[in-house]
Amino acid sequence: MAYYSEERLEGAAISERRPMINEYFLSSHTMAIYAGCEIGCPYCDGWTQQLRPFNETVRIPANLPDRLSENLAQLDRGDVIGITALTDPYQPAESIYRTTRRTLQVLAAAGQPCTIMTKSHTILDDLILLERIHAQSLALVMFTLLTTDATLAERLEGKAPVPALRLESVAALKRARIPVGVALMPIIPYVNDTEQSLIQTLRAIANAGADFVVWDFLHIPDERHRERVDTMLARVTRLPPSYYRDLYQRRPIVDDAYRADRNKVLLRLCDDLNLPVRAPHQLYAGRIAPRNEATLLLRHTAFRDAVQGRAHSAQRHRELAAMIYSGTVSEAALHGHPMEPIVRDILARG
Repeated sequence: MAYYSEERLEGAAISERRPMINEYFLSSHTMAIYAGCEIGCPYCDGWTQQLRPFNETVRIPANLPDRLSENLAQLDRGDVIGITALTDPYQPAESIYRTTRRTLQVLAAAGQPCTIMTKSHTILDDLILLERIHAQSLALVMFTLLTTDATLAERLEGKAPVPALRLESVAALKRARIPVGVALMPIIPYVNDTEQSLIQTLRAIANAGADFVVWDFLHIPDERHRERVDTMLARVTRLPPSYYRDLYQRRPIVDDAYRADRNKVLLRLCDDLNLPVRAPHQLYAGRIAPRNEATLLLRHTAFRDAVQGRAHSAQRHRELAAMIYSGTVSEAALHGHPMEPIVRDILARG
């Protein structure tokens, strides 16, 4: 069990506006409810943010909801806040302190759109608040899920709720008409990246009724984290360390060729299951600021184009998205763009 430390938050509760919208989580701002995470999944980047073990101490910002309420006065109501910053908002501390619940109450009072990323089924305890927020703007939930194999999940993230509970929660949110997606994060080479494993996981996600899925690959930002990853891998595979040296070559991100290959496989499998690979436009259309909506639509389209080899088209989408998000789009940039009609319709609402 982690040590809990109640503290006062002195700075802002949310981040500065991102230079580019987060296309996974639809967010322009991020916030962490707790500092430190008792779940402590060994692959998480959070371990690199401090010298002490990430799961040793959980700091409780007792005044976070009050600070958030103050910060919201300066925030665009069309900007999404992503409650996704490295620590799980529904880790065990939430059952005692209810800081996430009090945060959602502030967001509901303001009508501020948000996305929440968690591994825990206990988010269902706050379903009424999610419904209130979504009735005014957007409340979107994402569950992290690496595998449906209970034995593998136990070895990778033994303190997290089991995969079956997360999938049941996806179905429950879907029945409540709350947009819900699954983050297959991270894809861990030689662990959960085989086609057989991916098919099994994606089919379970689709059967649960998820609106979409996103994915990203294991990140190894420094040597301390590399050692932690090696220890984790020793529990789940007998592959020699040279396999990872070949794929990462001491870089924090995996080899481009590997990424491109897995992206193509994942896109094909998702298309076969009719499972969208980013949040579908209809989930957020009219619920967030028009420039954010247009930016997301362009970047989501760019992702599919890039994976399918249409690099030039993907780059055009990204360039226009950057101009729209920053508020610098020109008539010349819009004219003749393949998505000009729908982008104009969206921006006209602003």
